[in-house]
Amino acid sequence: MEDILKDLAQAKPPTPEVDSERMERDLARIITLPRERPVRKQLVRRFAPLVVIGAVIVLAVVLLPAPPQPVQPAAPPKWWHVLTRQWSVMIVGDPAKPYAAYFDSKTERWLATNQQVTVVQKDGAVRAFSLERDGKAWEEAGRPETVPQVGGNHLVRIGPMKPAVQRTSVSGFQMSLHSQARFDSLDSLPADPQELRKALETVVGKDAYRIGSLAMELMSSNVRDDQRRAAFELLKTLDGARFLGEVTVLDERKGLAVAIAAPPTFQFTDVETQLVMSPETGLPILKRDVLTTPQHGLPTQMTISQEEYLLLEQVDFDPIVPQDVPVNGEVESPIIER
Repeated sequence: MEDILKDLAQAKPPTPEVDSERMERDLARIITLPRERPVRKQLVRRFAPLVVIGAVIVLAVVLLPAPPQPVQPAAPPKWWHVLTRQWSVMIVGDPAKPYAAYFDSKTERWLATNQQVTVVQKDGAVRAFSLERDGKAWEEAGRPETVPQVGGNHLVRIGPMKPAVQRTSVSGFQMSLHSQARFDSLDSLPADPQELRKALETVVGKDAYRIGSLAMELMSSNVRDDQRRAAFELLKTLDGARFLGEVTVLDERKGLAVAIAAPPTFQFTDVETQLVMSPETGLPILKRDVLTTPQHGLPTQMTISQEEYLLLEQVDFDPIVPQDVPVNGEVESPIIER
């Protein structure tokens, strides 16, 4: 054992020499080496590029201009919607024993700048005017389905009227179904009564009744309140016109009325047309033709035709028409050839 220990002692390598300069260099290098970071800092360092990329994406979404929106459909056109109820009487039957037939229906009109849709003869019918007098005469005649006009060459169908739908393209604003007067723009019409009269004279001439009729139509059109009131004031100034003041019509409705002498009609003379308007809104309530002398057994102040304004409004939806009626089909008139 002692020999082995001696051999190990002799085999021990010599103690290395100390190199001070080398030790200083190694220590300096160790000090300058980066120290190991905590795990959290390593994670930050690892994912920092991803965070930067995400921030750039967010900024791009926020700051870049928004993509163009899809084109929205155009707003529906605005229509002037007019619903009226009109009735009139016609003298029919044997000239030696005449009686009155009563025409009653509604008309619905939708007017835009270049379009017009009209439903005529809605809920319409022809019947004897007075059940006590005219109805008895019709019964005594055998309840005929057609009766002759007195003083005319046509027959009148007794019974329901068939409705019809008419759609037309027009240039400007047509004032009524029976008038060819049109305006490119209603806004340009004057709101002064005298200036408005001059403007209407350029359309229909200087005939007082034609000017008055056009002014009445204007009041039921899509015009401003000041234009509508100017049209009413214009009526008062026409030759032969009479301001009737406040009157009571229909269901005890009160309105201001103007009357103007009307030309003779097919069967009646001595007639005046009256327009009644609401003093609150300036909108017309009704227009009627009244006898100023007794005729055909009818008394003075008897209304022989009337148009009642049920609706006058601006709407932004398309016209509503009967689905079972062909557009621009034949209009079946209650007045037919003999």
